[in-house]
Amino acid sequence: MITYYALEHGLLRQRQAERLDVLPADLLWADLLSPSAEEEAFIERQMGLNIPTREELAEIEDTSRFYDEDGVLFMTTTVVAGVDERQPRTAQVTFVLTNGCLITVRYAELSPFRQFQLKLARQPGVYTSGALILMALLDAIVDRVADVLEAVQLQLNGLSQRIFEEERERRGELQHILRELGQHRSLLTQLGESLFSGTRLMAYYRLHVGDPKRGPARSWLKALERDLRSLGEHQAKLLGDIAFLLDATLGMISIEQNGIIKVFSIAAVLFLPPTLVGTVYGMNFQHMPELHWSFGYPLALGMMVVSAILPYAWFKFRGWL
Repeated sequence: MITYYALEHGLLRQRQAERLDVLPADLLWADLLSPSAEEEAFIERQMGLNIPTREELAEIEDTSRFYDEDGVLFMTTTVVAGVDERQPRTAQVTFVLTNGCLITVRYAELSPFRQFQLKLARQPGVYTSGALILMALLDAIVDRVADVLEAVQLQLNGLSQRIFEEERERRGELQHILRELGQHRSLLTQLGESLFSGTRLMAYYRLHVGDPKRGPARSWLKALERDLRSLGEHQAKLLGDIAFLLDATLGMISIEQNGIIKVFSIAAVLFLPPTLVGTVYGMNFQHMPELHWSFGYPLALGMMVVSAILPYAWFKFRGWL
């Protein structure tokens, strides 16, 4: 699907591509979402460039993600999708900047693009060039990463309280917390990949376009670079917090398991002396005078009870229980 954004009386307006015959006048942005082969071929003919395929978007080397073809910049970054559906995954977006026009190629529905489209509907007169649209889209991607990091921070705070609270609602909760921490770590790793690719894109863009001398693009570029650095540091901090919480959770699980083993060990020690007494009087020797006593049976039972009480009292005195 192709969505066009063209200037009309100085305002950026959205147009849906109904047929593949001609590009709109004053086109500033063409958004290709899961384009078909016919749509790719049409854009390539009209714009005189080669649109990267889905397989080429997934390549990780710099020469495949960032390159210049006759003054046309191709820049591919990684974005995290599916966070709201609790199925996070990475997706690639390619930005093609040519003659003041921006072309984006993506194969996933992305929240930053939806947010930017809503902002565009409220402020259609702000974005008057492909470079400004590129900055706005990158800004939306960075904002989305920041929102996800804030949500992860809040969830980690809640998990920390659950790990270290004295009483838990149900047994096995630590195993559930362990799974949640693993999911958060996987999400943070994907966000780190997105931040790293965004940093590379900004460096490549500055290298080939240069530092704008004035205007909103200059301040926007510097703000994005600062945000990327700060978010990268925050993401690294959260990874450290998760590592600590993982160690703490495993330690708590080990403590609970040791407590269970301790109960069984004490139970075995308490029942060992009565078992010994019962074993002695279960032997079938001919000369065992206690077997003929009228009070022999109560005596054996009493010895079993006393032999169990004495170790228990000793454990309590020593503070082992």
